[in-house]
Amino acid sequence: MKKIVLKLNIGLLSFFVLFSCLADKDEILVSYGVIRNVHSSNDYEILTDKGNTLKVTKSYSNENIEDDKRVLVNFEILSEKESNRHIYEVSVNGFYNLLSKPVVNESFILEDEEVRRDSIGNDPFTHIIAAFGGNYINIDFNVLYLNHSHVKHLINLVYDDTRADADIIFLKLYHNAYGEVPGKGYNLHNGIGRSSFKISDLLPPGVTSKRVQITWLETDHYTTIEHSWSGTYMLKDSSNSDFKSQNIGFDSSIEIR
Repeated sequence: MKKIVLKLNIGLLSFFVLFSCLADKDEILVSYGVIRNVHSSNDYEILTDKGNTLKVTKSYSNENIEDDKRVLVNFEILSEKESNRHIYEVSVNGFYNLLSKPVVNESFILEDEEVRRDSIGNDPFTHIIAAFGGNYINIDFNVLYLNHSHVKHLINLVYDDTRADADIIFLKLYHNAYGEVPGKGYNLHNGIGRSSFKISDLLPPGVTSKRVQITWLETDHYTTIEHSWSGTYMLKDSSNSDFKSQNIGFDSSIEIR
């Protein structure tokens, strides 16, 4: 098994650099977060993974605003309302709506293994970058896809709840490309996808940190190898969540579900 070390202190997008302080104004920032307290398209809040509350009073986004939606938000600070409580008034430049869904238990798949294994798929990725943030593990991935096919690729994170090792949370990232894989005689493109899975619920009561190991299949168009990464998830450690951006846009070329 080939292992890759994914550094948790680097940005998840190529144009991000790590940002550790939200106090400076007139900078374009990016953060993972959850929308809440929606009153209108220009009046709602975003609770970031880092624990900051962004009170939105201006927005240039046309995205649908809904409570509990998981987003990657691009914003500027207008004023610091309560610094001791990490509350900021902000203007939103844009969103990237993240694929956010529950982690699937391995025991659920085993209940109807033939059908559910086929549905969840086992197609390879071409690149993975992961980072913990708040209650989540945020995963950027690249997959091969057929241009203009409009096929939504299926992504799932599976927790192996059947393993006896209580010291490690074993996860596997699965991909169903619905036939858009190398060797079918057509040209494939390398597309970007972004996902966010809540893993805080996998910690036993009273436990605030635990080792996490993720495996996935990765291809270079010719060979497919299983890769793995491991790191320690800490419930209260959300320091890798806020970034300074040099680019306002969010480009995603692959539809996922």
